[in-house]
Amino acid sequence: MPAKVTLRHIFVDHSNMWGGVRLASLIRNPRIPDDQARLSVRHLDRLLGGGKIGTSTKIVSGGIPPGMEGLWAQYAAHGYDTQRLFRGKDWKERGVDHSIIGHMWRLVAQHRDSPTELILASGDGSRNEFGTSFLEVLDEVLSHRVYETWKVTLASFHWDPPVGTYRSPTNSRLLRLVTRSPRGQFVNLMNHSSKLVYHERP
Repeated sequence: MPAKVTLRHIFVDHSNMWGGVRLASLIRNPRIPDDQARLSVRHLDRLLGGGKIGTSTKIVSGGIPPGMEGLWAQYAAHGYDTQRLFRGKDWKERGVDHSIIGHMWRLVAQHRDSPTELILASGDGSRNEFGTSFLEVLDEVLSHRVYETWKVTLASFHWDPPVGTYRSPTNSRLLRLVTRSPRGQFVNLMNHSSKLVYHERP
């Protein structure tokens, strides 16, 4: 029988990505206002392997800052299901990572015996307002042999120690979990910031 094709599922927490982009801009281009920093969706998708055979899921979730409508069009043009969430009256986002986590648990339940690569672009390992986290999903996959056909790739902007007052947006527990597992891989987006981060002048 032919070998099963490894299914690839890509999830992007855009809110975390945008925060990483702005911090990377402050570190690499301190003279340019960080609110002019933008993420190159084309380069991010390429780094995450969005064009590879077997890719069956591409989902991005995030809030909708004013003037960012074109960004979501870029994600859609690269085949992402754009799950845009509005901010509350206090300007806090609601349910951004929670919506991605729901999709991830669905995959875990349905495809535990299938060769799978789970790709998460986010460094957020904290519990959200609904009590869920990326950390618990990745811990389930990487800590149990029932998922031995699964691999996990985590992509996030990271630096250690802090640069001045700028701390890395990558959760240390999440990073350790992935890097210590033989089935985990970490892609440091900071190493690719020259292509991922550009600036939109006013």
